[in-house]
Amino acid sequence: MIPLYQAIGKIVLKTVNFNSLPEKEQKLLIVKQYCNELNNYKWPKKVVNNVVNNVDNNVDNNVDNNVDNNVDNNVKDDVGRLLELNLDTTKKVCYFSQGTQLIPEKKDELLVFSNYSPNDPSIYAAHISLKPLLQFELYNYVENNFKKIPWKEETRGKEFLNYLKDIQETFYRIENNIISLKYDKLIEDQQKDFPDPENIPDLKNKLNKKKDYNKAFQKYLKNYLTSTLEEFVTERQAYALKIDGKFLHQTDYAECYIDVLYYYLFDRHYLDNAKQGYCHICGNVSTLPKGIAIKQKFFGTTNPLYFDKVDGSLTHNAFSMCEKCNQQVLIGIQYASIKLRTTLLGLQTIVLPEIKFEIDNDEELIDPQKLNMATKLLERIPLDQKRDDINTLNTLLRRLKEFTLLFYNKPSPTSQEFIINGMIKNINLKELIAKTEHLNKMVQDYNLGSLYGYQACLSFEGLRYLILPSKESHPGMDQNDYTVLNKNIISSLGSYIYKRNFQYYDLICRFADIYNRKNNNLKTENKYFLNITPFLMTLYLDHLIKFNQLEGVSIMEQRNLISKLQDERITVYFNSHSQIYENNFFAQGLFILGMYIAAIESEQRKKNIKSTLINRLNLRGIPVQKVKSLMAMVDEMGKVWNIFYDSITENYYRECLQGIENSSLSPEEIVFHILSGRAYSNYLGAMYKLEHPDKTEKNQEEQNDQQ
Repeated sequence: MIPLYQAIGKIVLKTVNFNSLPEKEQKLLIVKQYCNELNNYKWPKKVVNNVVNNVDNNVDNNVDNNVDNNVDNNVKDDVGRLLELNLDTTKKVCYFSQGTQLIPEKKDELLVFSNYSPNDPSIYAAHISLKPLLQFELYNYVENNFKKIPWKEETRGKEFLNYLKDIQETFYRIENNIISLKYDKLIEDQQKDFPDPENIPDLKNKLNKKKDYNKAFQKYLKNYLTSTLEEFVTERQAYALKIDGKFLHQTDYAECYIDVLYYYLFDRHYLDNAKQGYCHICGNVSTLPKGIAIKQKFFGTTNPLYFDKVDGSLTHNAFSMCEKCNQQVLIGIQYASIKLRTTLLGLQTIVLPEIKFEIDNDEELIDPQKLNMATKLLERIPLDQKRDDINTLNTLLRRLKEFTLLFYNKPSPTSQEFIINGMIKNINLKELIAKTEHLNKMVQDYNLGSLYGYQACLSFEGLRYLILPSKESHPGMDQNDYTVLNKNIISSLGSYIYKRNFQYYDLICRFADIYNRKNNNLKTENKYFLNITPFLMTLYLDHLIKFNQLEGVSIMEQRNLISKLQDERITVYFNSHSQIYENNFFAQGLFILGMYIAAIESEQRKKNIKSTLINRLNLRGIPVQKVKSLMAMVDEMGKVWNIFYDSITENYYRECLQGIENSSLSPEEIVFHILSGRAYSNYLGAMYKLEHPDKTEKNQEEQNDQQ
């Protein structure tokens, strides 16, 4: 994975002419890679009667967000704002005020940081937390490390140190090595409830125990934000120092501040306690850091059990990068995390192109829009859009053969923890396009888009909703359930992409379970699309058969039937899905039984009967011993509703089901084939309406006249 990031970083650095940039701009570019992403400060709010209420903002918890629900038009995005601590060095007072919106376009202007380890010093003048600004220790850090920091100009560095000293002496106090903002420097109306140890005895008593003090400080700070500063606080917040109206990186000492940040975040790893050795990326003998600080926390450097001789000082032997490679990886990680991330199947995903930099150095290979098209092939989107995407991707095929999907989770929008949920490597783009084109052809051949909209645009996402839980089938799922579900989604997608076989019986059982649950949970008026899904499931089975990814389909003995099926609508279906229905006479009979049920239900709906015949069936599974009694019930209902098939089809259907009570068909298979026949009948009805709109309107007028 790291080589993929490096390849991306190389291209990005090449496009910005990194090697030609002045040193200060190079440092600033590296420092920016550690800044917090401001697109994490947006959240949805629901508007009700002109009142805006917070919606559940659990958007980063890796849950199923792609349910078959319509978008709520009453939901709008809201954005957090910066809370500024203003230091006026002339008047020697300070005050809080609300600053700009925290939007991605403001990232370079604000330079908001977060801690990358629990022991990070409070040296950032803009942070995701207010505490580091109230305990600002930049002066102390610069003073202690002055000779180590490679200043652009040492004289300016000394001036910067004196500048910071004046600020600290004016606005901060130090007691027992704990720095705190002076209470009396705040404007009067912002002093109430401020967590100052001079005014809060509980804090004063804990000054000799830093851990206890910080814990209590956070409690009082939270109270201060929700009381005195309530008008400035938003749902998601970041904080920044302003000195005489300017951010620290905008003052006359901006370059010095960047020197400090660059040293602490990157350069010190190569200047302090560095070792000589082979870079694990480029293979060259180089200066290696004692440890590697990768922004995405998927590589541990703190547990000595992972390193030679169980020695944490030997982390460089396990994995290490030279300075140049580290810069490339850092840039690649940041670019991919922002530009190449997307949501696929409800999961947070990063798309990583497989690049051989010696051959491929084209910016087109990391074009976010084009790479995102590759993931769209797996989603339910309109057919025309998918065709356009395929045309674009075909032009990219000559350069991009494969790509990787990295599924991840962050516990919270501002968390540095990076949890990898799964990874699917070396995805062959050409093969994925071929699968998509086959699915598209079936959508076109059966007019599914015209009849049922985007939901019926066949894709892996569509299959996922037929065989795996969602909010419609399992409304009571908790976070643990979603964790298991997400692993199953990734596993199933991996099987689909890697051409691993699916088991026919397993898919049928999964489908029957999901269908039954949705049928129980959905209201009658919301079951229109559900009723067609058994037909779609058959198309997915054919799709898997086409690409040799389905095994376990029952092979039935050939037998000579006296009756011959002549209904062209049905024979065409059986021939089109021959792998499932050829010589499987039990399945054929159950399919026709499902069509009988559909015909009866059609008459029932005309009489506004909501609880139709299908509701009398046990959709969890019908044992073979119950089929004959089901046939008898359908016969009886057919007489009640005057539903009769032609005698040839009737005879064929009954002959097919002779001896079914002795068959090895599972209860779920029986349900599936019945539902498939019912779904196909509904599909034929929808097609008739599409092809004969005039006749449909005429029939409706006749019905209205009769009423």
